[in-house]
Amino acid sequence: MASQRSRLFEPRTSDRLADVLAFTPTAASYNTTWRSITVETFDLPSGETPEYCLEHYVVSVFLGSGKDVRLRRIIENQCEETTLSLGSVAICPIHQSHFFELNDRSQALCLNLNPNLLRLHSTDLLGHDRVELLPRQGFRDGLIQHIGLALNFDLQQGAYSDRLYAETLANTLALHLLRHYSTVSKRKLNSTGGFSPQKLKLVTNYINDNLERDLSLQELAAIAQLSQYHFCRLFKRSTGLSPHKYVTHQRVEKAKRLLKQGSMTLAEIAMICGFNHQSHLHRHFKRQTGVTPKTWLNS
Repeated sequence: MASQRSRLFEPRTSDRLADVLAFTPTAASYNTTWRSITVETFDLPSGETPEYCLEHYVVSVFLGSGKDVRLRRIIENQCEETTLSLGSVAICPIHQSHFFELNDRSQALCLNLNPNLLRLHSTDLLGHDRVELLPRQGFRDGLIQHIGLALNFDLQQGAYSDRLYAETLANTLALHLLRHYSTVSKRKLNSTGGFSPQKLKLVTNYINDNLERDLSLQELAAIAQLSQYHFCRLFKRSTGLSPHKYVTHQRVEKAKRLLKQGSMTLAEIAMICGFNHQSHLHRHFKRQTGVTPKTWLNS
């Protein structure tokens, strides 16, 4: 394997790892409405990458290539080596010049987090925004792997879930990383209470009046005049559901009412209820009711 660095990239702000590496992703979320996170999958060749420096965090999940792969990463001239197997996770360093070498071809799923997301949650969770994630490689984390695979499933299926779903996963990932892989440990948080009845009604009424729209977590948190972190925590405590699951539940309930009216096609109902397409409605309807829309209507 080569021992010299191929080329040097100046530090740059980007939500695409492909902007700084000489590899074209096999799939990417560029054309979705996702804003808090960008997802890319790569078929990486053996050998050495260019040298690069990022101003956003990248969390990679190794998708496997049928066998383990040896990774050698050089950060500011310090060498780290590890063996990657299916599901291995790596956190890419930020603001540090580095490159890596692979001894064989491999597949990687890269989760590019919006820097503002980590700063916002760091302030809520830790009391300030001067927190960095610790670069690590070749470790196991079931939650990170699950989030990555869930987003990757949408990419591979071309299903592109709504923005609220992707933002919920991005927020969960950001909080998990700050709690377990940051330079500062989590402070104790008050875990009691929820929304007042008035505020809960305000938020749920807004959701039900805008089910056809691609609602964002930032938008809903603003209605409640809370940060995204506190909004998600209090909403689930008040309703028993995450914001995304609540919105999906309400969309399916609306679809039921429209199905009973019998004046619209399933494709029209899907659009009015805020689903991306008919199969998107079909999938969530069956998950919630146990049957397809047609079976439910005829039962």
